[in-house]
Amino acid sequence: MDKRIHYTQKGHIIQKIVKVGKLKESLQLEYQIEEDKAVRILAETSALFHPTFVKQDMDQNMLLKEQITDFLGDIQDVYCWDEETGKAVIVLTQPDREQNYFSVPYFIKKNGEKCFHPDLLKQRVWERNYQNEKGSLICPLRFRIVPGKWPNIQLKAADMLPDDITAYAFEVCFEIKNVADNQIKIKLPYSDILWKCNEKTLVCGRYEMDIDTDNDLSFSCIFDQYVTEIIWKNKAILILNKYEQKEKNVDNISGNLEKIRIEEEYNPQINVQMSSGSARVQVFGLRGLSYSLQAERMLRRQKNKDKLLFQNEKFKVFSNHIEDCCYGKPDAYVVSPYEIVSVDRILEEFEWRKTEWGDMTRKNNRLDYWKADSSLLDYPQLKTDIDILSAVWNLAISTFATCSEGAYSLPGQENMWQAGLFQGKGEGFGVWLRDSVHIAIRGGNLIDPETAGRTLKYALRKGFDNGSDGPAMGAVGVWDYYQATADISMLRDNYQILCNMMNEIEERFDEKRGLVRAEQSTSNDAFPEPENGGFSLGSECYYMKAYENMAKIEQVLYGNTKQAYKWKKRAECIRSNIKQEYWNAEAGYFTSGPKGSIAYENMVWETSGEEAAVWDKFAIASDGQCKEILEKGIFTAWTPYGIRLFPGRVEHNHYVGPVWPVWESGFASACAKKKEEKLLLAMLCQQMRTAVIHKNFYEVLESDNGVSWRWPGQLWHAAGFIAQVLYGLFGISYTENGLYFNPCIPQEIGEISIENLRYQSSVLNVKIVGKGLKKCVILDDKAVQYIPSGITGKHMINILLSEK
Repeated sequence: MDKRIHYTQKGHIIQKIVKVGKLKESLQLEYQIEEDKAVRILAETSALFHPTFVKQDMDQNMLLKEQITDFLGDIQDVYCWDEETGKAVIVLTQPDREQNYFSVPYFIKKNGEKCFHPDLLKQRVWERNYQNEKGSLICPLRFRIVPGKWPNIQLKAADMLPDDITAYAFEVCFEIKNVADNQIKIKLPYSDILWKCNEKTLVCGRYEMDIDTDNDLSFSCIFDQYVTEIIWKNKAILILNKYEQKEKNVDNISGNLEKIRIEEEYNPQINVQMSSGSARVQVFGLRGLSYSLQAERMLRRQKNKDKLLFQNEKFKVFSNHIEDCCYGKPDAYVVSPYEIVSVDRILEEFEWRKTEWGDMTRKNNRLDYWKADSSLLDYPQLKTDIDILSAVWNLAISTFATCSEGAYSLPGQENMWQAGLFQGKGEGFGVWLRDSVHIAIRGGNLIDPETAGRTLKYALRKGFDNGSDGPAMGAVGVWDYYQATADISMLRDNYQILCNMMNEIEERFDEKRGLVRAEQSTSNDAFPEPENGGFSLGSECYYMKAYENMAKIEQVLYGNTKQAYKWKKRAECIRSNIKQEYWNAEAGYFTSGPKGSIAYENMVWETSGEEAAVWDKFAIASDGQCKEILEKGIFTAWTPYGIRLFPGRVEHNHYVGPVWPVWESGFASACAKKKEEKLLLAMLCQQMRTAVIHKNFYEVLESDNGVSWRWPGQLWHAAGFIAQVLYGLFGISYTENGLYFNPCIPQEIGEISIENLRYQSSVLNVKIVGKGLKKCVILDDKAVQYIPSGITGKHMINILLSEK
């Protein structure tokens, strides 16, 4: 597969570049080929990613005629044009046997120093660092990952299978120090570099570059199988690689073909040959100029019909594609509800960062497309005319399926919800108590009740518990599961475990404050929050809910006992104190700590607590408070990419600063209740933007620049999107009485339906038609206020909306 980073027009010799200009934000070049024919290309980035042929002439020619010096090598011409802070440069190479190439774009700063164009940073898809203290250093450029001792990973030699990680173009930064050798040889896959230390020259091919350095050397290079480019300060060498495709014959397997040819197994490496000093080699695998063949085929089937759904200053969401300022071109495309095409934009890491948080960015999909599989048939199906909405729903459902399959499970956790896909196949990231409960209550109990039941039972006994609100999670998840499924065995089988958890909560209950001591919010397990005075709003909401749920579980199993009464009174006490102690009228929202805390005095917002306060599952905020939060308070933490977790804190880590979409479910539910259509649409489009760009749900989304990182396949973020659809668009809620619908459908969405939605022992097909407010709910052929608990069988629900 041709994944070159150097542009060429195959089969032609490019004579010269005639014009350079910009069409919108894209780079446009016109060049002449040997038949005296002019060719115009429009490159999606200044790095020339995936150029397309165009007919439109440019309004202004930015090409400069002045000579650019200090370029050596197999060079035909050097071209440049002005940019804001310097000059951009492209070199046209001499031809090899059939064609010649554009260099990667350079940038020349005002002090004359050269570097590769900043747009090339967006081509990086993985990073590895190699280092030695003495002696030669070998740097494999193809390798594989296997699980290490949990939660680590191991890097192994390539086994020449499709799951190996590699690239076909590379950017490499060399740093060599304290050398006593006369010369050092660096063998690249397609060329060699020789540093003549005593002579202060760097040699590549037939060319020598004078370098003013003694026993330390730092330089960068970029290469693919066609061209190698080297930069040292203000000098550069470009050479054509002597690449010969090695082929081998394969026996005729099919019986109707003659001998076929395949390329010999590709296993590149870098070898630094030295006997003294140290070497550090930083390698970036680069994505090439072209899409994969599969992605190209998908794009040819893209629909012409496309409409703008949402835009802000950072991105635009259309029904069939995303335009984004953060990641730039190329756009991300939704070909159908089952296919997404978007280039790899995540920089993958293979070692822990030097932070106390255990940070590393990983991938579970390194392709430039996503295609749904048959696993969708086991889950509810969303039907809508808006392809991007349907596609992200299907992507979220696929994340549920992948996180539940045995290939990604720790031993003994098969067919349960893994929290994410950090380690890849062979060992999962585990079942976590807090994650499992949040996944369950954010739609998981409705879309996959069987897996929810298995996961919750396991999580209560053996799941990782890392939250300040951990003892509350059992009762919160189990009662929600019971409401959604009517499975009373879940209550009976786990009753004693839940009682033990409640005993732990009781030990932390502060009689004087009428609150449970909890120093951290429900979204935080990494750092102290002294501003909340030891009583975090988020965790307090979940402790209140645990008491309330345990009273109901007690009543279902054993009637109105003294224990049920005590738990009920505790819940009422905590709810009342949250209402009185945390609501800050001046701020217009609940602060992260109660009266007397720094948080209350400084009006500190904390997203996961605020979400619980407005969510009807918790019934804390009054209608007036809910309205004020949605219309005013929420903008304390609002960013173009979502609701920031801790907007008042100054430090930065994977919690402080970013957006975590999982904590927006309650806001979506509140939007349905208060008919805040624009706010709900914005939250949906923020999630759709990120999911489509990455074809995935990543753990961390930076709120200041829109970059995603850390761990892929994050299931509670996928559940967060599912919840926005179920609790927001469909306005679903459920109690002991039954299932309620209170839809909130933005005009941009139109008609929408969901099939095979599970509720207790029934399967529901739900369709919403019309615009405006709910007029009536028709169960089969009868108008109802809600779908009654205990319903069985398959049913059709029509929800009619009316603007009158």
